[in-house]
Amino acid sequence: MPERSFFQNALTNFTNEAANGGAIRHLTDMGYSTKQIMERLDFPASFERVQKEMWNRLIETGILLLEEPDGTTGKKVSYVREYNEYGRASFRRVSEPQRSGGPIRWKEITVRRDPEALWDMLREKLAVNGEDASYVSCDFGLLEHREPGRFEELLQKLDEAQREYLRDLPWVDRRVYHRLDERMRSVLMRLAGSESCGGEYFFLKTGEKVCFCGEEKML
Repeated sequence: MPERSFFQNALTNFTNEAANGGAIRHLTDMGYSTKQIMERLDFPASFERVQKEMWNRLIETGILLLEEPDGTTGKKVSYVREYNEYGRASFRRVSEPQRSGGPIRWKEITVRRDPEALWDMLREKLAVNGEDASYVSCDFGLLEHREPGRFEELLQKLDEAQREYLRDLPWVDRRVYHRLDERMRSVLMRLAGSESCGGEYFFLKTGEKVCFCGEEKML
């Protein structure tokens, strides 16, 4: 990369971080959507930048996991000093997993495709494990990338706030795992009973992996 372009890119990243980085992460922690965050920033930022920062923050705080839960409870963030080919120093943010213990040997349980059975199970497991140690598998990215029409049909089952949250996240083309917080539970409640709802639930404290089974491939 030419020196001038490198400098301009570094300056842009530094300016955006200084102006909005902390605010975006704070508003993400408060549960705001991408659109709501953009409306509350003191300095303008593109949708893509807010979207990316929001996604990174959800991963950094352990709300989203890119791999199957294994006892990881969150991310420890540090900054590493690096030098470019011109000797200029910069800092790169590094996230490392924090673990509560060793690898979990899952006890696998199957629950029939039935909304009432699902909610009974969730109430029981959440009472013991709590939100922070409870996750559900999500195939929203697989649908958005491979079956966009079906993804839009699924979104129509949700209310406006739920649609905005799911539509605005830059889902990757793979299965991910979302903490069973109040927002995700409300999404699941809307989708319960649908052929596109179900999946695997992970409860870290009790070491249980629950499958909400059915004939179709489910989220």
